[in-house]
Amino acid sequence: MKHSERLKLFDKVRARYSVFLTRSLWKLTGDREIFTEAMQYCLFEMWRHVEKLDGETAGAYIYRIALSANSKAWRNRVGRNGDIPANLPGSDEKPDRELDRAEAARFVRRQISQLPKKQAKAIVLRYFEQHDYEMIAEKLSCSKAGARSNVSRAMATLRSKLVSMA
Repeated sequence: MKHSERLKLFDKVRARYSVFLTRSLWKLTGDREIFTEAMQYCLFEMWRHVEKLDGETAGAYIYRIALSANSKAWRNRVGRNGDIPANLPGSDEKPDRELDRAEAARFVRRQISQLPKKQAKAIVLRYFEQHDYEMIAEKLSCSKAGARSNVSRAMATLRSKLVSMA
């Protein structure tokens, strides 16, 4: 494909999916710096694979690019082993604050394990594995509304448990 054709196709795809990409990435990252980095990865990957983005499955392909970019941006921030580099803002927190976070994480994991199976699975699929409700419904063998309901009920239970912890 000629460079000029590639550029026209890229501009067309970018214009068509820019709002979708922006919303998806912001929901995935939730952090301005990571969002910016992930957006750069997304645009680069869209450029690399622009021929594949001219069809009915372009939205799904772009979403997969966004998921990969989000993971890559977070890995760059946190590191592959999960250790936060010392030079990042906020990484100089006091050890007791880190202990509080670790304790809260253990508490949340314990509370998730005590949820009904479908609710626990729904929470893990939605917030840890970042699946959409359609995929959650498929994995839980229920409707999309059922998947939303399981996630919602689980979140309400977890919220009430966390409030009681504080």
